[in-house]
Amino acid sequence: MPCSVAELGFVMQLFARLALAALIALFIAAPAAAVQPKGSAGWTTDGWVSFDGQLYAGPGTNYDETGSVASGMRVRVDRCSGLWCQIHTSSVKGWMSLDNLSFGQAPDGLFRGPKFDISRGGPGQVCFYTGADFTGASFCGASGRVFRDLALVGNDNAISSVEVGTGVSAIVCRDRGFRSYCEVIAVSQGSVTGLLSNSISSVRVY
Repeated sequence: MPCSVAELGFVMQLFARLALAALIALFIAAPAAAVQPKGSAGWTTDGWVSFDGQLYAGPGTNYDETGSVASGMRVRVDRCSGLWCQIHTSSVKGWMSLDNLSFGQAPDGLFRGPKFDISRGGPGQVCFYTGADFTGASFCGASGRVFRDLALVGNDNAISSVEVGTGVSAIVCRDRGFRSYCEVIAVSQGSVTGLLSNSISSVRVY
């Protein structure tokens, strides 16, 4: 039975609405996909600039300057290599010293307590415990050890305290693959608090 003009018009309107909805969804999803870093060393998380700093085209002062950032500015950290991290804001992008970045919930600032040295590549190791004050089940890693997904080793969302050895430090993140909220742990913590309390899913020891 052939469709009436009214029925045909309704079908065409419905098709147009579905096409428009699909197009809107595509534009909404595109920016999210665009910011995902490429390569095995890529990860993106929030960071803060502790002091006014210069940005460079590569990980070192021998590269060309690409801009500057002010202290207290919130930035996105795309990746880190050695003692340098690539960051970006809405207007500038470049590399800056890891010592000038904070991965906490707020910027360090000049008068917000001591700024710990971040040790890398030393002889010690970082140990992670399921209980407070370094108790319970544990696993350790020396500099260079990477746990991209702690669920694969039975330790997802189970870390309550972290013990840092000589000359090493670690980056710990809420999500696997070093995504979401991350912090640098440079000194032992008898109790991991805040957003990372029993919520760590990936670890990299330096």
